[in-house]
Amino acid sequence: MKKILFVLCLVFGIMFAVEAGADSSMVSVGMESGASYARFSGENGLDIYDAVYGNLLYHAAPGENVDIYSYDGGFTSEGKFDAPISMLSVISVELAPISWNSEPYRGYFRLDRDGGTFTVVNFIHMDNYLYSVLGEEMGDYFPLEALKAQAICAKNFALCAHGRHSGYDVCATTHCQVYGGVNSESPNIKAAVDAVSGQAAHYAGDLVQLYFFATSGGATEDVSNVWGSVSPYLVSVPDPYEPADRASRYTWSTVLTSWEIQSKLADKGIYIGEITNVTVDEVTPAGRALTLTITGTEGSHTVRRESCRTILGLSSQWFTVNPYYDEAGTLCFAIDGRGYGHGVGMSQWGAYGMAMQGFSYVDILVHYFPGISIY
Repeated sequence: MKKILFVLCLVFGIMFAVEAGADSSMVSVGMESGASYARFSGENGLDIYDAVYGNLLYHAAPGENVDIYSYDGGFTSEGKFDAPISMLSVISVELAPISWNSEPYRGYFRLDRDGGTFTVVNFIHMDNYLYSVLGEEMGDYFPLEALKAQAICAKNFALCAHGRHSGYDVCATTHCQVYGGVNSESPNIKAAVDAVSGQAAHYAGDLVQLYFFATSGGATEDVSNVWGSVSPYLVSVPDPYEPADRASRYTWSTVLTSWEIQSKLADKGIYIGEITNVTVDEVTPAGRALTLTITGTEGSHTVRRESCRTILGLSSQWFTVNPYYDEAGTLCFAIDGRGYGHGVGMSQWGAYGMAMQGFSYVDILVHYFPGISIY
């Protein structure tokens, strides 16, 4: 029991050793699953611990690489340690960034073994996490107020993500939020995150899940028409602020042949013969496809909501379809659309446009999430 208390005190001591005023909440980020090898090093050295009982397994000198392997029974690093344990912690000396597979990350790492492989989890303070997420998800060339709005969106997403994955809060990919460590940070982004540190979005006094996407194309979408749920603050709002000449895929066009559509369906285990037609049967009040039917020589397949775009791999749910035959006689479908992403919540390029027109980050967030409060 004393050993368990020791490691808990060690970890919590690191967790709360933050700068005055910084957000001290922690985020656990799943970096890799099914790993069998990882390399760590630290500018000031590393301490490798048994994450269950707190035993120090190895102290690495500054800049020394520690190559960790797993086997069905424990972890090993040749000539350094061999431990029959299920969890291992990698902690930096003096809180310097840790290099994992040659890339620097803040916080500390835990390796959770499952049989002969393990999951790599990065534990990091919220503000430090946001420094990286904003760099990946928005970019430091966006104006400060847009970056602040993005910071609140990303923070609320992470705060409400507990239980989204088994063993950690969020992953480091677009499934949750893209996270790339220290190399994604910049002075502008750090200034934006620091400016809203400790703040979050609430609705009727409760912390709420926020979402964002790249470009709406003119209006956001009600969550009920995308994911089927109902929310008083995830509703469709007009979006006149996006710079149409700069926003990612404000309008877009693509052509899919009947064979390409047939292949996309086959990849999803759907077989309806040769494709003969694609029709948008129903649209939302904002203009996005709500029901889509694909017809073939051996049947038809109908999808609703977000599946209208994902089944064809389209940029957004807002599109029209026009069939035609090309010069070779191949049936083609010209698809013209607007926007980039799921369309629920905050448009990043809309936030850009609002910030450029002098709106504050609170103005931006309240526009895209009606009825919320920031505090």
